[in-house]
Amino acid sequence: MDAPQVPHVTITPEGGGSPREMRQEDWDDAAEGNLRRKLSNSSMSSTGSSAVESEDDLLSDNESKSEGIITLEHLVDSGESKPWWKLKAIVHWPFSVTQRRKLSWVQLAGHKGNFKAADEGNILKRFSENEMQCFEKLRDDALLPFVPGYHGTVEKDGESFLHMTDLLVNFDLPNVMDCKMGVRTYLEEELVRARERPKPREDLYKKMVEVDSDGPTAQEHSQRGVTKPRYMQWRESMSSTNTLGFRIEGIKKCDGTCRTDFKRTRSRQDVIQVFKDFVGGNVNIIKSYVSRLTEIKQAMKTSQFFRQHEIIGSSLLFIHDHTGNAQVWIIDFGKTTALPPGHTLKHDIPWKEGNREDGYLWGLENLIRTLESVGDQGTGGETFCSVTRANS
Repeated sequence: MDAPQVPHVTITPEGGGSPREMRQEDWDDAAEGNLRRKLSNSSMSSTGSSAVESEDDLLSDNESKSEGIITLEHLVDSGESKPWWKLKAIVHWPFSVTQRRKLSWVQLAGHKGNFKAADEGNILKRFSENEMQCFEKLRDDALLPFVPGYHGTVEKDGESFLHMTDLLVNFDLPNVMDCKMGVRTYLEEELVRARERPKPREDLYKKMVEVDSDGPTAQEHSQRGVTKPRYMQWRESMSSTNTLGFRIEGIKKCDGTCRTDFKRTRSRQDVIQVFKDFVGGNVNIIKSYVSRLTEIKQAMKTSQFFRQHEIIGSSLLFIHDHTGNAQVWIIDFGKTTALPPGHTLKHDIPWKEGNREDGYLWGLENLIRTLESVGDQGTGGETFCSVTRANS
């Protein structure tokens, strides 16, 4: 019997580079777990980022971005001419469950070079001295079961990377949500430095206007620029970071859809609706999430690491699939900063400049209550993703 034909896939990096056409042997390799490594950077980063553009990205002034654009060419088979689905966020394919797991996600956005493929079940994240020190401290801490597995550092292509567990490897067509935790996403020292150079920036002005045309003052409108400290504090006030101590940063669904338009998602009811849509009304998924978050909360109360660090810009990564598998992980420690010896934080009292409180625990408690409300309002439905063909 002839082997089934498959569509040809071309991967084109934004901003240049040679297109890479997937060959028949690439798909044959999928069953052996080699495809994910061949896709390299196209695999979604699932250890320290949701691979969606966040507001923190634009504050890294000199970072370059890349976007992998993946399309399917038409395949003519037995006289029929039907286009296959174009790939958006994940590869839909008539493979077995195990093979589809190995294909994992396709990264659509993120900083170029931040993540690279590693050995099966792992991924490489661009080296950060600060993040490495956090993982070393977490080895003997109560929070260890809730952070990505850390396997040391490696050198690849002349760069240093953190070798970490791929959090998506055990999921089949996962749904992923990134929640940024705490009442602020900038360090106190960032605010101080920004005030030292209060230069109006047009890029931040445009970002503000995109979210709220009435956000800038009359003076900021006239100069078409806002300062960095003004922008940083404004953006927190627009989202649930200010009202609930966490905000939804981005979502990628199993059907390929991606959302990052949560900058004005501020009220608890709005957040509840987003979570209901995310889980498709599946109460069992919500219960699993609440259970996991409760375990994280209890661990934080006994964690030496948690007490002794200002945790800024860290996220909780929510992952579930149609099998009912659901997990939550603590990710992103690039801005997590150790306190001076003898100092500790409560993480649940208001932040006043100088006290370094981050509001993480307050946000976590609000997040748990919000999800409990989702469960109370849930329909008990199930979420499924199907592999389909588009009509010609």
